[in-house]
Amino acid sequence: MLAGWWAGAGPAFAQDGEASPPTASPASAALPRYRLPVGERLGFHGRWFGIPVGSGWIEVKEVVELEGRQAYHIELQGHTNNVLSKVYPIHDVIHSYVDVETLRPLRFEKDQREGHYRAQEVVTFDHAKRTATYRSLLNGSVKDIPLPEDFQDLLSAFYWFRAQPLPSEGGTLPLLLYSDEKLFEVRVIVRPPASLELLHRGTFQCTEVEPSAGFKGVLIKRARLWAYMTADPARLPLLVKALTPWGAMSAVIDEWSLASDPAIPPPPPP
Repeated sequence: MLAGWWAGAGPAFAQDGEASPPTASPASAALPRYRLPVGERLGFHGRWFGIPVGSGWIEVKEVVELEGRQAYHIELQGHTNNVLSKVYPIHDVIHSYVDVETLRPLRFEKDQREGHYRAQEVVTFDHAKRTATYRSLLNGSVKDIPLPEDFQDLLSAFYWFRAQPLPSEGGTLPLLLYSDEKLFEVRVIVRPPASLELLHRGTFQCTEVEPSAGFKGVLIKRARLWAYMTADPARLPLLVKALTPWGAMSAVIDEWSLASDPAIPPPPPP
């Protein structure tokens, strides 16, 4: 949920989410004028029916060199607390390396531990050849997946969305998303800003985004999910709410995440 809150993935998935064939999306073009807030770390607490169940964070850690390119290193972690871990432990760590100039993903790493399920993978994206190379670190399998010109992975999509000029009266943004060796055609449903009050945090003008489909282990299929982001250039994700087959879930931003100034430059004008 913390990994995929952004998905602003509206109800436009073809055939249960998988697009066939994927086509380039005009709104997923590179945005070289936007710079990610290196050092920004956004923390969240998760709840299930109002009961604390875990926490996580997403962080732009640093800029590194990868295959001759400058890349933002983004890390996301999500963990259940001690109580839920006795029943169903979740310990997920995901890394994305995003090209500084184009905001396109170059490399994706996932170490997923949920209950008895395990997944460890590394995906490298060759934009020149338009191919993703998937490698499982558990069984050694290798697979090549054809790619369109423009797409995002689960983490880079969050920052891609924050960089987009949004319609003031609401609307949609198209996006192609890579996840679990597949490409998904997504429409980001954006609703007009409205007031949101968070306990102990204050009242904020927020833009609402609603996903409608899911990805294995990150978003839940047939769930409904709403994300609320500040209606300012920072576009901080304050709250995520979901209705799932397992009941109501939510993730709310930590107070200390609101105390720092991410110094995100505004997106280019429409």
